[in-house]
Formats: sequence, structure tokens, C-alpha cells
Amino acid sequence: MKRAAILTILVLLLCAMTAQGIPIPGIQGRCKCILTTTKRFDPNIIRNVKYIPRGPHCVTTEIIITMKNGMKVCMNPNTKWMKTFIKATKATRMQK
Repeated sequence: MKRAAILTILVLLLCAMTAQGIPIPGIQGRCKCILTTTKRFDPNIIRNVKYIPRGPHCVTTEIIITMKNGMKVCMNPNTKWMKTFIKATKATRMQK
């Protein structure tokens, strides 16, 4: 009887230890951008640019642009104009 109880406790502890590494959907382990666009936008209609480097949550770098009308667009970070835009944005932030 004691052997069965000890075995049960060990199995429960093993399950608890492995469950700690499982990502919770919506919090981590998930990219925010499913589809990206290469379309170029006028900088005057952009309110905010969110740059999310790749990491454990997502294997790709994500760039989310929020327009002045509230619409959010996921950009392809590998396009030439987006790389230039990111450099210019970072340079502007460093000057402030």
C-alpha cells in the first residue's frame, strides 16, 4: 500500500514539474503577426511603431504599425524601406 502511494506521489510530482514548461496560449509562445505586408505607408499616417525582437515567444522579428485611425498592420521586417524606417526611428529616439 505504501509503495502505491509513493508511486502516485512521484507521478504527480513529475507531472507538475513538466507542466511548468508548457507555454500558456495568449501570454507567451505565440507570435502576434500571422501575416505581414510589404506595402509602404506614408509616415504621416503612422501613430506608433512597435518593434518586437524575436525570442522564446516567436521565432521572427515582429513590427506592428498603428495608424492614426487605430488600424494595426504587421509589417515584413525584411523589406528595404522597413529597415530604413527602423534605423531612422532608432536614430530619432537616440537624439531625444
